[in-house]
Amino acid sequence: MITNGAVDVDGLFEDIDLGGIHPDELLTKGKILTEMPHYLVARAIGRVHNTGILRRLARWRLEDGMDESVGGRPIIVHDLAVLTGLLLLAGEKKPLLITELRELLQHRLTLESRLLLDLPEPATSFVGHLAEEKRWYNNTYNAFHRIVDCMNPYPYDMRYAKTHVEIKHLVDNHDAEREKKFTARLDEFTERFLLMSFNQQSRKMRREHRKMSLSIDQTFIASPTTKVYTRKTLNALAAEEAAQNDQGKLTPGAVDLANNHYVKSGGTRGDDRPGIVIPFDAKNANREKKSTEFQQGYALTIAVRVDHEKPGSNRFPHLILGATLATPNKGVSEEAIKVLTSAKKTGLKPALVDTDKEYFANATHDRLHTPAIELGYIPSTDYRKDREYRETAPGGALYVNDGLFCPATPKPMLSATPDYLNNRIDKATFQARVHARLPYRLIRKEKPDARGKVPMMCPALGASPTVVCPIREMMKKAAKKARPEVDHNDIPTKLDDICKQHSVSFEHAEIQKRSQGLVHGTEEWETFHHYARNGIESINAQIKTGGTADIQTASRRRTRGIAAASIFSAFLLTQHNLTRITDFIREILDAKKRSGQHGTPAKRRSRDANWTNAYTATSPSRQIPIIIPSAPPPLLT
Repeated sequence: MITNGAVDVDGLFEDIDLGGIHPDELLTKGKILTEMPHYLVARAIGRVHNTGILRRLARWRLEDGMDESVGGRPIIVHDLAVLTGLLLLAGEKKPLLITELRELLQHRLTLESRLLLDLPEPATSFVGHLAEEKRWYNNTYNAFHRIVDCMNPYPYDMRYAKTHVEIKHLVDNHDAEREKKFTARLDEFTERFLLMSFNQQSRKMRREHRKMSLSIDQTFIASPTTKVYTRKTLNALAAEEAAQNDQGKLTPGAVDLANNHYVKSGGTRGDDRPGIVIPFDAKNANREKKSTEFQQGYALTIAVRVDHEKPGSNRFPHLILGATLATPNKGVSEEAIKVLTSAKKTGLKPALVDTDKEYFANATHDRLHTPAIELGYIPSTDYRKDREYRETAPGGALYVNDGLFCPATPKPMLSATPDYLNNRIDKATFQARVHARLPYRLIRKEKPDARGKVPMMCPALGASPTVVCPIREMMKKAAKKARPEVDHNDIPTKLDDICKQHSVSFEHAEIQKRSQGLVHGTEEWETFHHYARNGIESINAQIKTGGTADIQTASRRRTRGIAAASIFSAFLLTQHNLTRITDFIREILDAKKRSGQHGTPAKRRSRDANWTNAYTATSPSRQIPIIIPSAPPPLLT
């Protein structure tokens, strides 16, 4: 109901010259408010219900002892109204501000929408309109923060800046277990909305390609507050403040303790293990302050679906299937595992997961490689130029990049990756050496056994050898074809087990730690990697571009704290997915129109066309006449 069009002014302005200003503009401060169509509200309500988050919020409140039935004033604005309103504002590409939400709930809803959202009708008289606006704002503010309180890992007042003494007290008494629990709730909130957006696709669109490859990246999200604290200097600053007798000389400190420095350019981003104290400071961690540019805010990790079978194709919408918001420089690997876990809730089968050098090429195996493989994903990554990626393996073999190799592999092939990354050889030479190195890979003899051991043998052995070695006799059954020959000078002086035994057992887990889905450096790997990186960087640009989602700009979501920022991010990413789905369908329709196809309706299956199907919720398209014979059929003789 648009209330600014029917304002009862009661002759209040008889003695006041308003000039060209209409009295209804005073109520909305000159802002034009349009009525939200009821069908859009009903659609948004249905989508909120589909997430199942309302039941989870009620359950979390009971777990926390927040029983709303014990008394107090009745709630005017409920969870459903807040979540529906935020989803509608995200769809309108409007800032997710409490004032915008208040205007929507107070002025822009129809009577039918108010009934669905259980909202009262606002007063329409200009007399007392300021008090009415304040009442609606306070009710909306309180309703939003009731939701935030269910998921806030940092439950302290964020309305004011804190002294370093106060910050030290909060840090020393911080409940890490509570933070972990409430952060999991935030992640579940985002996961449920992204899963809902994924399910807005038709069943055919969801199931047409059952394998799921992902591209993961982390991007910066600005915080409404910019001051941060560092643990390295906290104790000294707190002691200095405690000794200060003149309170007027104290300087305001941080407001949000989850806010931190994010390296924008010229430095290396950290990946501290959660739960340990390795302070981030602009002056340490091998970061040159004079050449490093920092931002203050949060780190958003997202997982975008990509097509590893046909890179560059448009066979399905490239949706965001997982997202988390966290403090920068902490738990980068763990946040990646969270989004990989969330993406599996879609029911798709995990395949490749592509990352930049900040993930698999940088993280320890136990934090990222092993958990990702246990989830069913196969890593795909580029390598860092400051590492060799060559290790000794049992039996004298060598771990090189992503595989096990013969110890007699020519040295230029072994160092091809670091040589190329450090500009010692050109790209053509690098790719030639990568392809020439492939025949020297050890051959798997059998599948891993119950103990996790896998036997591997020399590439010159077996029925299908890939090289010719002077110290190994080739089987007579081996195919007669050209193979690389091992040079005598490359054979180790002291032969190890891989050169003497028929096979050597390796830990399957150790092999998996270094494995990639595609051989690094090949044309196939390069095509997919560049496509996946370009795809996710394009998504980052789209969600951060002004005029669309603009998820980066803090002025479009001024509520402080990482919990509020995570909730707002969930709605903006959900709306981005819905936009991608509609764009994908529009492209299909445009392609049909250009090709002369007019979209003849698909033929319905017999069980759907003729009978009611409870599973698919379909009814017969035509009535089947039921004929009752008036006389019994003749006897068969």
